[in-house]
Amino acid sequence: MSEVVLSERQGHVRWITLNRPERKNALDGETIVALSAAITEGAHDEKTRAVVLTGAGNAFSSGADLRATSAPQSQSSKNLFEVVNEVILGLWNLPKPVIAAVNGVAAGVGCSLALASDIRLVSSTARFSLIFVQRGLTIDGGASYFLPRLAGMRGMEMALTGDVIDADEACRLGLVNRVIPAETFPAQVTEYAERLAKNAPLALAAIKASVHKALESSLGEILPYEMAEQRRLTRTEDTREGIAAFLEKREPVYKGK
Repeated sequence: MSEVVLSERQGHVRWITLNRPERKNALDGETIVALSAAITEGAHDEKTRAVVLTGAGNAFSSGADLRATSAPQSQSSKNLFEVVNEVILGLWNLPKPVIAAVNGVAAGVGCSLALASDIRLVSSTARFSLIFVQRGLTIDGGASYFLPRLAGMRGMEMALTGDVIDADEACRLGLVNRVIPAETFPAQVTEYAERLAKNAPLALAAIKASVHKALESSLGEILPYEMAEQRRLTRTEDTREGIAAFLEKREPVYKGK
């Protein structure tokens, strides 16, 4: 794995770290390709049950590295945009929960990466901006999909102005799940991720898929889908273990089977 993106599994939690702190983890071509590879690695690793996406230093990601990005009309830039889309889809479709641990600025497509994650835990020092409009650009990285689903039409102002908002305002808008004091942020994110990874991996994948399907379905469509998934899971070892652990008053040990 390229050094511009670090990917390490600790227990059942995979930590994917954007590692260009001197550029506030701005995304150039090498970084985007490496990030795509790290997400694929996490998807295929059976021991990975939860993924934490974060940035090295004091930033999550300041967005596209404009010093390294070609003009939008060029073939290389077109390919770069395609890889960005692969990354966003990779996070969204990963059959494991993705936690964006936003430890500082998340701007442009860096903000889009956070929005594409399943859970956003943010430091009290975090800042968010869909700065595209201030560069004469439209929003990308799926921001137009995620923004109204998280913040409703209140998110339109953020996109139209490109203004920077702080962690508390992002929480008020519904963009983040919780704000954590900066001094305890690493420890609390670790504890949260490890707790999430203790859950049954087949159930985690099914829940994520069900919620995603519900975004594009009617109630009448999603109810039978849920029931079919419930029946499927009742035939797994993990469900039997979960019920046995409850009856025996002990912690379950799930195997993903």
